[in-house]
Amino acid sequence: MRLEKPTKRSVALAAWGEEGLLLVQRPLEDEFGGAWGLPAVSLEGEETLEEAAFRVAREKLGAGVAEARPLAFGVEERPGYTLELWVYEGKLLGKPRLPEPRPGKTYYTAFRFGRPEELKAAARQGSLCSRLFLAVKGLCP
Repeated sequence: MRLEKPTKRSVALAAWGEEGLLLVQRPLEDEFGGAWGLPAVSLEGEETLEEAAFRVAREKLGAGVAEARPLAFGVEERPGYTLELWVYEGKLLGKPRLPEPRPGKTYYTAFRFGRPEELKAAARQGSLCSRLFLAVKGLCP
């Protein structure tokens, strides 16, 4: 008998500031360790996709985001689970900062503003959110 893998539902955020697209660096022990990508969270309870997009900014960037709108969706089989991922896009409000890490959550080691093309390295490493964002922008890796 084959067991069904659990489904992980996540939202990544393409947050634009005056200086460009906000990129975050994943921790070295992470699946895509050291890669620069988009911040993301897994949905909690009955949280909506839009609520999760706003939470990404608040929880992972210490900032807000205006007018978060859906941009892309993809599904990928990963070892141990199926990932359903939505990419939202919005305007960053305030100056981002790296919050204090909380147990059980992925936090980033650094952030900087850059260009969408800079997501190509993470996309080549297997980052679904980077691949989806680049595809929508016509910048396939």
